[in-house]
Amino acid sequence: MRSSIKLTGSLEDYLEAIYLLAKDKSEVRITDIAVFMNLSKPSVNRAISNLKANALLEHERYGTIKLTEDGILLAKEIYFRHETLTKFFIENLGIDPEIAQNDACKIEHIISHQTLNKLVAYMNKII
Repeated sequence: MRSSIKLTGSLEDYLEAIYLLAKDKSEVRITDIAVFMNLSKPSVNRAISNLKANALLEHERYGTIKLTEDGILLAKEIYFRHETLTKFFIENLGIDPEIAQNDACKIEHIISHQTLNKLVAYMNKII
């Protein structure tokens, strides 16, 4: 994956949403993302254009959206951070699942690799 790609938290959220939608649907479209994220289609279109410019997805106007290999790798990484944080908050700290999800969504964008790796190691040790 190109290490020069720096995405905002918002664009990471779009990438994660496309990844999750693609797991459940054979085709992902702008409307699907807009509904999933509760956003307007123009907002989704702008984000899709940006992700396409970064070679993270392929999209033809009015067509389906497919993540590229780099897009899939990055989306999986983002999703892993989200799931790891959510699991830690719920299982280790006893945080309400809805609050844990919301907090994980915010923190997943700023947590360092070192901190995440230490958190995973800690979680594996106590299992």
